[in-house]
Formats: sequence, C-alpha cells, structure tokens
Amino acid sequence: MNINKQSLIGALSSVLFLIASATLAASEEQGGNSPLNGQWEGRPPMGGDLTMTLTVEKDNQVRGTAIIPTAKNGAHPDVTGTVNGNHVTLETFFPSAFPQSRVHYNCTLTNDALQCRTKTGYKTTFRKVD
Repeated sequence: MNINKQSLIGALSSVLFLIASATLAASEEQGGNSPLNGQWEGRPPMGGDLTMTLTVEKDNQVRGTAIIPTAKNGAHPDVTGTVNGNHVTLETFFPSAFPQSRVHYNCTLTNDALQCRTKTGYKTTFRKVD
C-alpha cells in the first residue's frame, strides 16, 4: 500500500480538526448549559442582599459580578470560583473596600439553590432569580 505525503497530511489534519471541534463543543457545553449561569440572590455575612450574575467558563471556572445595593455607595465585588459536580466554591472580592476584603463560600448546588458556608461558619442560601 502506497500512501503519499499529501494524503497523510490531509488525513491527520481532518483528525486534528475533529478532535479540536469535539473539545470546543464539550467545553462550551460545560459552561454554556451550566445551571449556575444566571443571577443569584442571597445574604452575605455582613448583611444586606447580594445579587450575583455568574457565568461558568471553560475548565469549570466561575466568573461574575455582584452588587450589594444597601451598602454605602453600593458595593460591587468581583466573583470568581470553580464548579466540580454539585460542589461550588465562590469568592467575592471587594477591591474598593478599605481594607480590601474577600469572602470565600463553599457551596452545594441543589435545584435552583446554592447552600453555602463561609470559612467563619456563616451559613447562607443563594437562590436563582432568572
């Protein structure tokens, strides 16, 4: 059997394209269809109401924005985290607070609720609103 170089390169290119397409589709499916995507509301440890808009990106990384409208001038923390099955970790970072602060949440996703606990033991529930 005689295979020329162009046929071999063409076949390898097709295989690589199929692998790349499948990988991209799987990563988009993980993030794009995540039940975590959307808006969530709950009570942070310092009181008030926290509204987060979350998006799951590739590699199960969570990114988002948030607001605590009742805080002085409205607090706007950044939100980061990870998803591993129904276990979610979130961290809110308040860059404009003095001193700057972070709140770390360990959560379990059940239906449209995140049951969370902070490192200090504070328990809260965030509910999906959209």
